[in-house]
Amino acid sequence: MEDKTLERELEELDLALTLLKRDYEIYFAGGLKLPPLEAQRKIEREIRKYSRLTNLNYAQRFRYNNLSARFNSYVDLWTKQMRNKEEGRTPSGIVIQLPDKEKKPARHKSVDIEANQYKKLFNDYLQSRKKTGESEAGVSFERFSEQLTKQKSAIVSRFDCKDVEFHVSVEEGKTKLKAKPIK
Repeated sequence: MEDKTLERELEELDLALTLLKRDYEIYFAGGLKLPPLEAQRKIEREIRKYSRLTNLNYAQRFRYNNLSARFNSYVDLWTKQMRNKEEGRTPSGIVIQLPDKEKKPARHKSVDIEANQYKKLFNDYLQSRKKTGESEAGVSFERFSEQLTKQKSAIVSRFDCKDVEFHVSVEEGKTKLKAKPIK
């Protein structure tokens, strides 16, 4: 092989290796869906081709060995990064917990409407307790809405109805919640 041709091919191999490194950086940053494996295989074939040549002078052999070592170190790095990516680890080794779509149910408008109804009912309940002189201590919206949810599901299953309507009433000077099944 002619010296000038070999020098040009080694220069092209160096450029291809730089481009492959850039493509892997883009892939690991999320810019590419698949890793550039075909380009990696092509460079690997070129490196093997030059390893069989025996007529390289010292400068060419040094350049080839340098490119080969650089390629091998990149392949080791990319393999580690691929493993970390598959295991969900960051470069620092911290495990990232990806959100599972099944764990967090999507909120529907009916859930938001129900929450707003519970808030209005809770405010009415507190106002009624104030008017009757009852204490508001120990009354929290979270506990109130939990109780309503439990009562609603029990009433729906007991009376085989679609929904339950709650309202605040005062009986014998005490604030109470009343439920009405809706068929």
